Amino acid sequence: MEFTKRKLSKAEMGYFITHLKILGQDRVIAAPEGNGPTMVFAPPAYEPQMLSEGPGGCMGFTPIPGRDDALLMITEFYPIFQSEKAGINLFQAVDGLNEPWQHKRIIDLPFVHRICMVGNGTDNYLVAASVCGGKDFQDDWSRPGTTYVARVPDDIEGSWELVPVMENIHRNHGMQVGTFAGKKCVFIAGDEGLFALEVPEAGSSEWKSTVIIDHPISEVYPADLDQDGEDEIAVIEPFHGEAMSVYKNVEGSWTKLYTAKLAFGHGLWAGSLEGENVVIVGNRANEKNLVCFKVTSASPFDMEESVIDAGSGTTNMDVIKTPDGKVLVTSNPGHEEYALYAPKA
Repeated sequence: MEFTKRKLSKAEMGYFITHLKILGQDRVIAAPEGNGPTMVFAPPAYEPQMLSEGPGGCMGFTPIPGRDDALLMITEFYPIFQSEKAGINLFQAVDGLNEPWQHKRIIDLPFVHRICMVGNGTDNYLVAASVCGGKDFQDDWSRPGTTYVARVPDDIEGSWELVPVMENIHRNHGMQVGTFAGKKCVFIAGDEGLFALEVPEAGSSEWKSTVIIDHPISEVYPADLDQDGEDEIAVIEPFHGEAMSVYKNVEGSWTKLYTAKLAFGHGLWAGSLEGENVVIVGNRANEKNLVCFKVTSASPFDMEESVIDAGSGTTNMDVIKTPDGKVLVTSNPGHEEYALYAPKA
């Protein structure tokens, strides 16, 4: 599969990139893991605009339901795991994108690494996961991370009360919203495996978790890659892993359909792109290529690997719908840039 590349802007230590509804429009938003600005890009021109001068240390964003003039962002998670002062900041518009957005720390959560927003039709919840419980040195993974939830308060500038719902997950690194057994869930990945954390029904406060895969997983993305109506699960394994693998639920057992080598795998997306079912993943070591795995056969399942961008060292990615079709956006510290890739027809 071939792509046409467009550089969105220069970015030193660019790390996280996604798309959010901001001020009435679906826009690309990106921020660095070091110190630096949060940038916004609006289609079709994608001219860069600064949402905020800082702080950096961004591991992720999440929207606030019903608000396109506010968002949450993980801040001060600095390389390499200098994250004791990490937390979650609330950003709110002052004068659209004409002025930098105001921000305030609403949650102190050391080593917070992933956040998302889920709801059950009555209540909305912030889900936040710490990658570990603390460090004495860079490679100290002895203290497990925790996954927390907080009901979104009526006053978003008020108190966000975190409640732990999953504990003792070492290298609690992966998070993705999906469905499991027909119910909305948040997939959580760490050394203990891949878990489906079920979103409680209205009126309940019980968060149930189910083990799907019982060995170390780093990142996860659900998608129906063989087009049988049921999601497979694409993963990077193990932590910052050496493989991209695809698993399928076969009579209640998650079976590996495909695996391919990676080098410090980081950043993952799976789904349909211009009529092709693909998994896209970054490598942060060795050749540091951004690669695409295209499904070439559903049964028996097989994929074909191609290089999208050599040496990009991609950290994170997302896919955004545009009037001209879906496009891939990435953060590429290997090229010191944020970039957009449009599939060739």
